[in-house]
Amino acid sequence: MKKLESRNPNFKAYVELMISRNKFMNWMGLVMTKIEAGYLEGELDFKDTLEQQNGWLHGGATATILDMIQGFASYSMVEEGQKVFTVEAKVSYFNPGDAQKFYARGGVIKPGKRFHFCEAEIYYLKNGEEVIVAKGSATMAVITSP
Repeated sequence: MKKLESRNPNFKAYVELMISRNKFMNWMGLVMTKIEAGYLEGELDFKDTLEQQNGWLHGGATATILDMIQGFASYSMVEEGQKVFTVEAKVSYFNPGDAQKFYARGGVIKPGKRFHFCEAEIYYLKNGEEVIVAKGSATMAVITSP
């Protein structure tokens, strides 16, 4: 992913503030481990409340994780006080989420004044190799709150 410059010199603190306000993400247990301008990484320990009928990570939880990685990466590219929200998202599922720990990474591939175009992926490690669970792309709208 291309290295980006944020419009906000305090973007990391702003992203951390937005993360602290996201009750759903905190309930899921997704923890952001790296925050850079336009790029984030996170980890999730599997728990039974995220499980679907076959014992794998639920597709809805997978889509949510991708959305959060992309959304908070978008927050790193806006000015303080601006907000972002998802206006379009696509998820492609590659393999069952059959692990006890998942990793996610992704970010903004094209920032703009009104929209950010993003990509992300979720994977786990098996014998030291990455197994891709899903990849996603999203368009995030940027708004200035009144």
